Amino acid sequence: MHYIIWRALPGGAESYVTYYAERFAAERKIYVYSLRYSENKVSDSGKAHFQSGTDHNWACYRDYFFYCRKHKNHIFHLLSTGPVTLLLALLAGVRHPVYHIHGTKYWKTFAEKLYLKTAWLVCSLFNVTFIANSQYSAGIFHRDVLPIKPKVIYNGFETGAYLEKRFLRPGLRRIAYIGRLHPGKNVELVLRLFGEVAAQLPRLELHIAGDGMLREQLESQAQSSPYRDRIIFHGWVEDIASFYQSNDLFLFLSAYESFGNVVLEALLTGLPVLTSDIPVFKEIHGGESAFLLGDPGNYSELKGNFLNAVANFPDLSQRAYNLGGQIAGKFDIERHLIEIEALYLRTDAANTL
Repeated sequence: MHYIIWRALPGGAESYVTYYAERFAAERKIYVYSLRYSENKVSDSGKAHFQSGTDHNWACYRDYFFYCRKHKNHIFHLLSTGPVTLLLALLAGVRHPVYHIHGTKYWKTFAEKLYLKTAWLVCSLFNVTFIANSQYSAGIFHRDVLPIKPKVIYNGFETGAYLEKRFLRPGLRRIAYIGRLHPGKNVELVLRLFGEVAAQLPRLELHIAGDGMLREQLESQAQSSPYRDRIIFHGWVEDIASFYQSNDLFLFLSAYESFGNVVLEALLTGLPVLTSDIPVFKEIHGGESAFLLGDPGNYSELKGNFLNAVANFPDLSQRAYNLGGQIAGKFDIERHLIEIEALYLRTDAANTL
């Protein structure tokens, strides 16, 4: 069993390699291949053989092709690595790869679209099993990439660790952002919205967990705020479940997501979540309108809905608490692993034909 990832760093789709290695190592030999050079930070339990490529483009793809050629009769599970890596695996003779969709953005420019769309079309001529982490990401793939419908297997979570932290928030003292500090996450809007209510709520604090390329810029924005003493940057947080528990309201205004792990994790602890209106969030909370702030590009809409949510915080808190106990089964890691295992068994059967 070979897991192909872009870089062996924690977070995102790569985090599931840890679960897969733990679950399937007793029955299969597990290999993790990082296309780009990195230390192994996703499967260091000793249950998986790890190999890393290089940051040099030509050598990266050449080495990967020969790696696929060497193991072509094995199962390959590619986690959002792009059509070029999938095509190379197919050309190397890998018979029934599994391609796992964890995103909704496939190209940035028209030139990229031309060659990437061509690569996808060639891939569609082979036997490939496509799975997506949400109905939304599956729909985007069907609309923009290939006219097929990937099987949906929702992201899985160790829900018990979050449910243990679940409680009903009695009041609003701490607002949080949890996630990468990257473009498209709109953390600058979180800082602005905090400023809209900080004067009226003098004990209110904003806690930002995460790191990324915009951290310095966001810290500068925070320093220019008259409420800078109440804005705390935590960086990478190890015990994220406890961090959710320590806060009273979570703002997540991302412009695009294929799922939204942090939204689900927060709700499992009973933490009220206010999000942008990306459709995938409705798959998590069932379309609860009280959790939707609107379009990140329309600040007046965001502000109005945010002020209304703060004014009705007890109701928002109760809704989040109730929901946390209702959605756990749908997104439990055990359910995810059972569905992945069934997929591998079908792939095994196909490879024997």
